[in-house]
Order: sequence, then C-alpha cells, then structure tokens
Amino acid sequence: MDRPQKITLADLARLTGGRFEGPGETLLAGVCSLDHPRAGHVAMMVDGMKFAWEPGRERPAALIVSRQPEGIDLPLLIHGSPRVAFTIALRSFYPESIVHQGIDPHSVIALGAFVDDTAWIGPLAVVESGARIGPSAQIWPGCYVGRNAIIGPETKLYPNVVVMHDVKIGSRCIIHPGAVIGSDGFGYTPTDEGNMKVPQIGTVLIGDDVEIGANTTVDRATLDATIIADDVKIDNLVQIAHNVKIGPHTRIAAQAGLSGRVELGARVVVGGQAGFQNGIRVGDGGMIGGQAGVIGDLEPGSKVSGYPAREHRKALRTLALQNRLPEMLERIERLERLMSEESGKR
Repeated sequence: MDRPQKITLADLARLTGGRFEGPGETLLAGVCSLDHPRAGHVAMMVDGMKFAWEPGRERPAALIVSRQPEGIDLPLLIHGSPRVAFTIALRSFYPESIVHQGIDPHSVIALGAFVDDTAWIGPLAVVESGARIGPSAQIWPGCYVGRNAIIGPETKLYPNVVVMHDVKIGSRCIIHPGAVIGSDGFGYTPTDEGNMKVPQIGTVLIGDDVEIGANTTVDRATLDATIIADDVKIDNLVQIAHNVKIGPHTRIAAQAGLSGRVELGARVVVGGQAGFQNGIRVGDGGMIGGQAGVIGDLEPGSKVSGYPAREHRKALRTLALQNRLPEMLERIERLERLMSEESGKR
C-alpha cells in the first residue's frame, strides 16, 4: 500500500454518500479502530456501542456512525450503512500500490503465450503456450499459468498461485497465495485391481470480481466445467470439488467443503467448516451455519445449522435438549427406581 492520502471530513462524506456534522475542514490522515484510537484518524462506531475515552489516550478526529450518538463531541460522518462508509474510507485512504508493467527477465514465457503490454509478470512466474494474460493483469512471483489458460483484465494472481491448463478467469479477480485452480477432480472407478482414475477433461470457469483465498482449491470438472459466477467471495482453505456451480454474490467461509456437483444459488452464505453431500442444491439466499452438514436440497431463503443440517431454530432447540440429556437421564433413572420400589411393595 502507498502512504495514506489525507482527506477532509467533507470530502469523505461526499465520497461515501453520507453527511458530516461538525467542521467539514477536519483533516483526516487514515482509519483507526476504537480499541486503538489515533489522533487525526476516523473510526467507526457501531450502533449501541458505549465508549468512554480514557484519560491521556489519543482520540480519533472523527467517527463514522449511523445516527447522532449521545455524549460524543467529535465531528461525525453519518451514513445509513456505516460499514459501507468504513470500507469506502479504507479504499480512499489506502489506495493500492501500482505495480510496474512488463515481464521480469527471470520469468518464463513460452512461445505462443500472449501477454498484454500493460500486464506484469513477476520473477520465477511461468506462463505456458497458448495462455493469455489480459490488460493490467498481475502475475506475481512464483505463479504458474497453464497452457491455454486465460487471465482476464486487472486480475491479480498473488505469489505461488497455480492456474492449470484451459482454466478461464475473468476480470478484476483476486487469487491469494497458494490457491490452486483447475487441479483434477476426485474421480475414481473401483475395480478388482484397485481404483481406476477417471480422466478429468473438463475445466474451471471463473467470472468477474471473484476473490479466492489462500490455499483454496478449485477442482476442474470431469466433463464440462466447474463454475464460479461473478462477485463470489471464497475464504482461505476451502475445497471446491469437480462440477460444482456457485451462483453470483455468494460468500463461503474458511474450511468449508463442497463435494462434487453441489450447486449454490445466488447470494448464498456458507459458514466455516460447513460440508455438503454430493449433488446438493441450495436455493438463492440460503444461509448455512458453521460446521453444518448439508445432506439434502435446500429451498431458497433457507437458514440451517447443525449436523445433519436442519432449520436453524430447530437446530438450536435440539442443541439445548442435548445439553439437558444428563439431567433428563438422571430423572428417568430416579423415576424407574421409584416405580420399582412401589412395585415391590405390592
């Protein structure tokens, strides 16, 4: 990141679409948290938060809030969605560094590969024959781009990303270090002699504005394509198996695992360590709790958790009952003893 850009409170309000209360000329040098306030910076205050300034500690120059808080005498940026304003503030204060264009002499570009003049290929990166690197794309050190793969405009492959042959990645995507896109799907046919490997001759198609976390793996399809639609955000250490289809604007948290042929609709949210049985379909707007085990199709708008995954409120009730099982067992045993004693007196 380059050094933060100083912005006035009035300018920040204009950039975020909010309004300011207090001196609009207040100069802001960056963003800070309320836990570690810094003079000359702006912080976000969540609704309902109670905060007392400790004597002797620095105070931020302004706060991002959704409404006028009580007992706060700082300049304010008031916005209907403080998190959106906070995000815009971060992007405004800390613009991304500009990477130099060109091909590093320590990279390997095969004959027949195409690299746009505005792209950057870092040292020790390898681009195979037939691959195409689009305008302003960034291929960081140690990356591998397989034959006939396509990397779209402004997409970034951070260090040690592997993109296998025939994979297509859209525009403005971010692939974090260690991710592997287009490895073979987990396909085997059992025989008397052992497991026969099924050739994985499909590909992976990734849309625009997709972000894929560090050490996440996306398997190529057995046939056809594993598909990740526009604006999907995938955390670190996620497994996307062969022939999976993920709808636009979906978010998947760390260590989730999608088995083969799973289909997620648009705007689905998947919690960490959730798992999906082969071929499951989740409708648009579904929400899957962390560590949930999904073993059946889910209707649009479903909210589930637990193992096996069930409607979230029912899952919470089941969990509460499970916590009471020792107490309930003691009561049952006590009742059995009383019944036995009463029976013996007759």
